[in-house]
Amino acid sequence: MALPPDLLARLDAAVALYGAGEPATRGQLEEAVRGLGVALDPGYVELVERHGGCFVGVPVHGLRNAPLLEDTDVATLTRTFRTDGWDVAEEGLVIGFDGSGNPLVVTNDGPVVTSDHDTGERYVLAETFADLLDQNVPDLAPPEGER
Repeated sequence: MALPPDLLARLDAAVALYGAGEPATRGQLEEAVRGLGVALDPGYVELVERHGGCFVGVPVHGLRNAPLLEDTDVATLTRTFRTDGWDVAEEGLVIGFDGSGNPLVVTNDGPVVTSDHDTGERYVLAETFADLLDQNVPDLAPPEGER
């Protein structure tokens, strides 16, 4: 298990509130990102295997996303940001974007980064994908039946 149980419980509660996508297996994710030169973060894989692409205080695109997210899979999202010239997208997997349209990238080295489209500056948002989730997933009551 890549994500700690307390974080998984918070994720489950967020998904119960915001909606789930369709889960995908590690193999399906690996096939989708083949040729992109990205390392799949174990926590990212665990989340997408459980809930598909979903919003959990931060958007996390998978292969098939919850209705709250755009209908763009994670591989297409990564390719699009690369094609559009976002250097930061070359560092790993673009899992989503913030409210200003800046990419959220889980780098192959582990940290989650973004680049501000106005200034071009690169920022580290979290040291790991799990840290990004922990910082952004709201504290909600567990889904009914799990209390």
